[in-house]
Amino acid sequence: MDQMTPSAEDDLDLEVFDPYTQAVLLKGGLLTTKHIFQYTEAELQKKFNLTAAATRRVFIEASKISTSNVNSGRYKEPHNQVLTTGCDHIDKALGGGLFKYGITEISGESGCGKTQFCLQIALTVQLPLSFKGAKSGAVYICTEDRFPSSRIQQMISNLRFKYQCDNRIDMSELCQTNYGDNILISHIATVEDLKKCIHEMLPKALLHRSIKLIVIDSITAVFRGEYTLSEAPRRSRDLRDLAFCLHNLSVKHGLWIICVNQVTSSMSDITGKKLVPSLGLSWANLVTTRLLMSKTPCSRYIEVIFSPHSGPTSVPFVVTEQGIESLN
Repeated sequence: MDQMTPSAEDDLDLEVFDPYTQAVLLKGGLLTTKHIFQYTEAELQKKFNLTAAATRRVFIEASKISTSNVNSGRYKEPHNQVLTTGCDHIDKALGGGLFKYGITEISGESGCGKTQFCLQIALTVQLPLSFKGAKSGAVYICTEDRFPSSRIQQMISNLRFKYQCDNRIDMSELCQTNYGDNILISHIATVEDLKKCIHEMLPKALLHRSIKLIVIDSITAVFRGEYTLSEAPRRSRDLRDLAFCLHNLSVKHGLWIICVNQVTSSMSDITGKKLVPSLGLSWANLVTTRLLMSKTPCSRYIEVIFSPHSGPTSVPFVVTEQGIESLN
């Protein structure tokens, strides 16, 4: 199991918390960033009976330590804890890149670049460690459209132009990797098939293949159409069950998990123009990092809505033959 070994640099400073929170953290053995990031904020708050404000403070302090360790290069391990998105400015907005453990959601309206982002991550996870990759494969679960094979091949053919370094060994490894063969593709049409894939097929694949990324594109497609209004509680339970399984796989195997979500009109906006991620609060509480993509006639944007590793920010980008690139 690929997990970082806790060290003094990972320890929480208990003195910054109130006495009750200190006691909870001590009793629960929640003394390092690794222990904290096993949970979503909602899970931590409920399981250890913390207030929302106290839980948020714990995650903020843990993220400060985690980000500091990444930026200072303290993590020395066989696999990186932070995965590059393939764009330096987006990495910076995320506090260094995509962090292991938990669920990263990418939402946005149709055609704004969500699948392009996921395809790029399916390639960066295969990059050598020196490129902030993980030298591992990916599982790509499609629930809406067929996997865009021609587009991924176009991006693969441009990798040697997108990533450059002076180390001949690293460049040789980058060019010789068989990127297409390292992406396991599954097409899913129903909630039951998705459950079976996550609960049965994925654990088996993880035991026999070097996989560090799971992409579900999208989580919305199967959950939006199979439930009536009266079945909303069952939908919430199924979403929660699926998310908990993904969280557990993430922690056990050291994975990055990306779930694509669609958007819907905000009920609080009478104009109907404000778009918010679908699936409601029951899903939002299970997400670790939420990213929102949008587009205008002139540009596209990726916005950090919330994350334990960085504050809200926005990065303009374009989609090229090589993939996603920032305009900064």
